[in-house]
Amino acid sequence: MTTQNSNTACVCGSYSFEVPVHEDVSGDKVWQLKATGCAATTQSKFAPGHDAKLKSLLIQAGVGGHPVRRVVRDTVVAKDAMRVAVDLGWEDLVRDGIARGSS
Repeated sequence: MTTQNSNTACVCGSYSFEVPVHEDVSGDKVWQLKATGCAATTQSKFAPGHDAKLKSLLIQAGVGGHPVRRVVRDTVVAKDAMRVAVDLGWEDLVRDGIARGSS
């Protein structure tokens, strides 16, 4: 019996953050969504090079002080960029990137 490896969505595509753009005349806040734009599928956690895309997204969010959201099916979890980095084992890399970006 042969086992078929199935592709799953690249993890980086499930993360995003929002940046406030302005408030319109009716008082509604307008936001811009920042995401990796990834729709790749892979047999591993990340498509090749997409761990770097996610690290970059986390650094951008961290520099701006924006919470990062991860959407998996119908569940949304929002965390500080550094907490996401810790969860992924990238604490030092992301912390260094945020420090460089905010100086």
